[in-house]
Amino acid sequence: MDNRMQVPTEVRDRIFSIANLLYEQSGRSEMPALDKVRELAGIDMVTASQVLKEWRKVLPASAAQLSGNTPEELSKTYNEMLSSVWECAKKIANQNLYAAQKSWEQERDELERLRLELSMAYDRQTQELIATQKQLSHQLSINTTNENKLNQMLPKLHEFGTKAVSAQEKVTVLEETVQQLENRLRTEPQESSFNPPQAADLANGAEAESLDAADRVSKFVKMS
Repeated sequence: MDNRMQVPTEVRDRIFSIANLLYEQSGRSEMPALDKVRELAGIDMVTASQVLKEWRKVLPASAAQLSGNTPEELSKTYNEMLSSVWECAKKIANQNLYAAQKSWEQERDELERLRLELSMAYDRQTQELIATQKQLSHQLSINTTNENKLNQMLPKLHEFGTKAVSAQEKVTVLEETVQQLENRLRTEPQESSFNPPQAADLANGAEAESLDAADRVSKFVKMS
């Protein structure tokens, strides 16, 4: 009769759990002791021995087998994969670096072009400003000179104007006098000793004086 059929499932699971626990506690380097399993499971020696044998059959590779050196084939495959991944990473990094460098060079060239354009525009504006300042300074100098000449002319113009008015007043008086004398001559030709040609000469002289004053004003203005 197979005694294994008499071990309850609950008991078998408990023994498996205790064996796994003891195995893990040893770092998978030692098999669980039979008496320790029996003691912790609270069962008899026969049941503990039977179930522990079953546990050992289903146990994976031992700790001694797994803790050895990495197989050469696995190490070679791993190194080849690592080298391939590293080469791929370097290639991607170099591509990104090259793209970033090209982008930086393009931005640098664009900034340099803008700097030159701004420098040329600044120089051009500076030259135009200097030329405008010179032109304004020259025009201001001309205006100042003209203003000084005008200030110098005003007294003379006033003087000439006064003389012209005085001459015109004399002409007016003489014309009235001549007109009166002519009227008297026509009405009393025998009683007057005034010579009409002389009166006319006086009137002409006053008129000439007035014209001369006006002419001198005009010439003075042109010379200034």
